Amino acid sequence: MPKEPQNIHAVAARAGVSAATVSRAFNCPDKVAPATRELVAHAARELGYQPNAIARTLRTQRSRVLGVVLPTLLNPVFAECLQGIALAAARNGYAILPAMTGYDDEQERQAVTQLLAGGVDGMILTVANPTDSQALERLRGVELPYVLVYNAHAEHPCVSVDGEAAAAEVVARLAALGHRRIAMVSGTLAASDRAQQRYRGYLRGMAQAGLVPPALVEVPFVTSAVMALSRYLQAQPRPTALFCSNDLLAIRAIRAAHLSGLSVPQDLSVVGFDGIAIGQDLTPALSTIAQPSHDMGRHAVDLLVHAMERNRLPTAADSLYLPHAFHDGESCSAATGAVPEASGRSPSSRPVSPQGVTP
Repeated sequence: MPKEPQNIHAVAARAGVSAATVSRAFNCPDKVAPATRELVAHAARELGYQPNAIARTLRTQRSRVLGVVLPTLLNPVFAECLQGIALAAARNGYAILPAMTGYDDEQERQAVTQLLAGGVDGMILTVANPTDSQALERLRGVELPYVLVYNAHAEHPCVSVDGEAAAAEVVARLAALGHRRIAMVSGTLAASDRAQQRYRGYLRGMAQAGLVPPALVEVPFVTSAVMALSRYLQAQPRPTALFCSNDLLAIRAIRAAHLSGLSVPQDLSVVGFDGIAIGQDLTPALSTIAQPSHDMGRHAVDLLVHAMERNRLPTAADSLYLPHAFHDGESCSAATGAVPEASGRSPSSRPVSPQGVTP
C-alpha cells in the first residue's frame, strides 16, 4: 500500500508538542526555542514530512527564498562564497536562487528585477560598483533587505575584508624582500570596486616604501591575459615583483613568466589575492592574500536573516570586515642580490567594524 502522507499533527505527536508549535517552528522559527525547533525538525525527518512551501508563503507572505547575485562561478572564490551562503541559508530555513552577471551592470539590474519578480525575501549581492549601481538603487526603492559581499562601501551593509590594507601589506612585504620595481596587475579597473580598493592599497604601500609605482597593468580579458603579460614581461625595464588583484591573474602571470623565459620566484616574484585552493597545488605554490570566502557568505546570510527576523532593513552600521591572512607560498622570494629586511607589518587577525576602515 502507498505510504499515507504525513501532516503537522503526525509531526506534533511524534515530537510531543502541539500542532501550533510545529506550525510556528516551520513558519516563525525565531519564536520557538532552539531545542524545540530541533525536536520538531527531528520528528519531521523521521516521518519524511515536508512543509508545503506554497501554502506557507500564502499564510506568512514570505517565500523563505534568498536571491544571490554574483559575477561568476568560474572564479573559485565566488563558488566558495556561494557554498557558505547555501549552507547558512539552509540552516536558517531558506532556499537560495542564484544569478550570475558576468561583471556587467545591466545584467546586475536584470538579475535583481527577475529575483524581485520571483518574490525572494532578501538578496545577497556582489556588484561592480555600489556607488552607482542601478541594481542597488532598485532594491532601496522597494525596500527589500540586502547585504553586499566582497564589496565595501560606507553607505551599504557589507561583509568584506579590508582590501586596501591587505594590498598595502603585500607591498610592504615585497619591499622588505628588497624589491624596488613592483608592478600591479588588474582586470579592467573600472569594472570592479574590489580591484580599485586593492589598487589604492598598492599605491599607499608604494608611497610608504618610498617607491615610484609604474603604470597599472590592466588585462581586460582573462582569456588573453597570458600573452598580454608575457609581452609586458619581455619589455625593459621589467618589474622584479608582480602584485595581482586576484589569484586567477596571478596564476596566469606565473604562466606568462615561464613563456618569457623567467623563473618564479628567482627572476620574478608573484603575489595574488583571494586564497583559492588550487593556488596551493601549483609549482611554485602561490603566495597570496587569503580572504575567508566561505565565512563571508555565511556571515552575509546571518546578517540578512537577523535583520529580517526583526522586521528591519540591514544598514551600513551592520557591516562586518573579516580578517585576511598572507599565505606565504613559493612564488615570492627576495629580489636578486637583495638582503631581506625584517617586516614590521602583519596581517589583520580579527573582525573589525567599519570605523577606522577605509572602504
